[in-house]
Amino acid sequence: MKTMAGTELERGTGAPLPEAQNQSAPVDAHGRPHPTRIHLDQFGVRYGAFQAVEKVHLHVPAGLITAFMGPSGCGKSTILRSINRMNDTIPEARFQGQLYIDDQAVYAPGVNVMRLRKRVGMVFQKPNPFPASVFENVAWGPRMHGLYRGRRLHDHVERCLARAGLWEEVKDKLRQDALNLSLGQQ
Repeated sequence: MKTMAGTELERGTGAPLPEAQNQSAPVDAHGRPHPTRIHLDQFGVRYGAFQAVEKVHLHVPAGLITAFMGPSGCGKSTILRSINRMNDTIPEARFQGQLYIDDQAVYAPGVNVMRLRKRVGMVFQKPNPFPASVFENVAWGPRMHGLYRGRRLHDHVERCLARAGLWEEVKDKLRQDALNLSLGQQ
């Protein structure tokens, strides 16, 4: 998981982590504390009436590999999606508690979500297209970064799909919902 470096999500925004909460950070073999990169404090996620995750307290140390392991449906993906606020796209999602990255509250008012998502990446075990057209799924990143517009954006989408070996298969399906593609195409 890629996380943010530095101590801000957006200059001047995000509530600082209270000092008392940072006392239980993990330690190395010599008893020295590892700096905490991600901290969840009594964090929970609810989808409507369903409580997906409840009262999670977790320190993820900086610079170490961390694995989330557990049975299907236990909340691993929900926590991961919460770290870069991908759950914001689910209207019935509600959050409790606090989630910090580099001592900055991820859910504080004024956090620049686009900047957060540029810094906190995710890799999924299976394809996870946005509920949008094939074209919009490919164009989203370059458009959000201001790289291409108009015809140049269309040409870029075509090049990307050609490089992936998909252009011939999807060139007539660019306006169709990407979720309707086969699993291999997604």
